[in-house]
Amino acid sequence: MKNILYTILTFILILSSCTEPYDTELESGFVRLVVQGSISDELKIHQVILSKSADYFSNEPAPKVSGANISISDGENSFNLTEISDGIYETDSIAGVPGKTYTLTIVSDGITYESQCYMNYCPPIDSINFGYYDLSQYDIVDSSAYILLNAMEPETPDNFYMWNIYRNGVLETDTINEVYFSDDVFINGYYMYDAEVGWVRNVAIDDTITLEMLAITEEYFNYIYQLLSVTDWNMGPFGGPPANPDGNIIEINDNGNDNDDPLGFFLAYSIYRITDTIPKKDEWIELEWF
Repeated sequence: MKNILYTILTFILILSSCTEPYDTELESGFVRLVVQGSISDELKIHQVILSKSADYFSNEPAPKVSGANISISDGENSFNLTEISDGIYETDSIAGVPGKTYTLTIVSDGITYESQCYMNYCPPIDSINFGYYDLSQYDIVDSSAYILLNAMEPETPDNFYMWNIYRNGVLETDTINEVYFSDDVFINGYYMYDAEVGWVRNVAIDDTITLEMLAITEEYFNYIYQLLSVTDWNMGPFGGPPANPDGNIIEINDNGNDNDDPLGFFLAYSIYRITDTIPKKDEWIELEWF
């Protein structure tokens, strides 16, 4: 037994003594235009942000792109955007119309980029309730509130949704991994009773909760899914190789080099918003684990 123990210890020492620092330099990737922009059916200023891609290990902020000419068109009217600061462009106060297709056109450094997105209809929300999971058997006191949606889902198929939550006017779902999003495969044409569409930590009685429901496109639904698949949902060494999610920005008069294709997404969406306050805990709905 002692001989076996000595052998194991010697083997461990040999392995640990064979390690040495390994430094490698990665080649710089192709620089691409990155687009973040949207238009909704709310009467307000809409924004498009332009930047350039950067190396993976770069510690510098992504460089902004100034001096571009940007417009959004609905096929009948065209709206020009004004650069208000480096890389940030805004419309005047305008409102999109569900049922129309919106085209974003960008001319930057002599290259024209374009994106098209259809604006879907967002059904109204009747009400929201608040739910909780009983974790007392685990000696856990949970102060999280789950937001439960009551609304009629349209009979038209292939609808896609995303939900944002505000508490006391502050956006809680401020990163994409906190946002609930769904298709209507299992709910098409049915009433959604107390459907769980988000949650808020550490709530207090009389906190004001605002739920936003966004009617998004299938392309944007897939874009979010791909984005999370290479970040939060990635399985590390057991996952597949990372890749850029497929956006909807294209380069007009493509030069045939896919390595410099633009990144990002231009989204047209309609939105419905409802606000309520957190009631006493005995008015919450107890939720069941499945």
